[in-house]
Amino acid sequence: MIEEYKKNAADAAAFYDQNYDGLCAWIVQPTGEKFVLGPKEKRVCRFCGLDESKTTFKLEAHAIPEAFGNKSISTNYECDPCNQLFGGGIETDLGGWSKPMRTFARIRGKNGVPTIKKGGPGPGWRIEYGETGFKMSQYEDDPFFEVDEEKRQLRFSLTRDSYTPVAVLKAFVKIGLSLMPEEEILNFSEALAWIREKDHTKKFFEGASVIRTFRPGPMPNDVLSVMILRRKAGVSGIPYSFLVLGFGNDLFQVVLPSPRNDASVKGKDITLPPFPMIAGPDLEKYGLGRRGVLNLSGRDVVRGEKLPIVLGFESATLIPGKPVPGKTD
Repeated sequence: MIEEYKKNAADAAAFYDQNYDGLCAWIVQPTGEKFVLGPKEKRVCRFCGLDESKTTFKLEAHAIPEAFGNKSISTNYECDPCNQLFGGGIETDLGGWSKPMRTFARIRGKNGVPTIKKGGPGPGWRIEYGETGFKMSQYEDDPFFEVDEEKRQLRFSLTRDSYTPVAVLKAFVKIGLSLMPEEEILNFSEALAWIREKDHTKKFFEGASVIRTFRPGPMPNDVLSVMILRRKAGVSGIPYSFLVLGFGNDLFQVVLPSPRNDASVKGKDITLPPFPMIAGPDLEKYGLGRRGVLNLSGRDVVRGEKLPIVLGFESATLIPGKPVPGKTD
């Protein structure tokens, strides 16, 4: 199984090396070098098309939401109204959808690692991360996790914040278009208009998809990897461009739709190998990665969605009526 897994990863690496060029790539860390995309003078917002004579550029615009640990890459290509539109809209959906993943991956956003808690009035369960590890509180009449002492695992059933699936997809695409080199951006004019559209019922490009790869085991919580891929000249039958975004145990591969360059794949079922994770924990100890295509085409608000999560631990102390601390893998 492990050898087959490694072979598939090697074959995937060869596929992308043969068919795609890397337009840009970053490894983002809290103490790393800071980048500002775009010119400081004569700014033009690539999302609405307005320049400094018609809009303002006073706010710091993060090319990748700060919630994912990005404190290094900002952009001059995003005006204040668009920044506020995205921050109060699709990026809120992405934040709510991804919060459990970011919490258990210990991703430090603007206000640290996000705390997850039961909504509604009165006391309820709570998960927070501090200097000594995770602290979890639950009540006998409202359990939300089970302890498997033999396997040294905590099994959770969490409830995601409300979100609209296609808004999450738009937010992923927005990250890719924020990072896209200026000489390529005209190929995505339709996508730029689509992500600004508040009416999520309006259809755009049905071929956009997101492939998720999850690698179990301990991973760094302060490294964010990102890459933009573009199909090589002379290649057809596969999507024109991808965003590859990795944080914690997750790697997301997002099609960046370009109708003028994706005519050959529109409406077709295309099977692509997941982009390989460069490195990860010991496969024999922690198991193989899991891969799948996410369905983010829904246009209705999703409420109360349950998300199963399994967390390994080195030590845990159960105290009735009090938090459950432990150092996790």
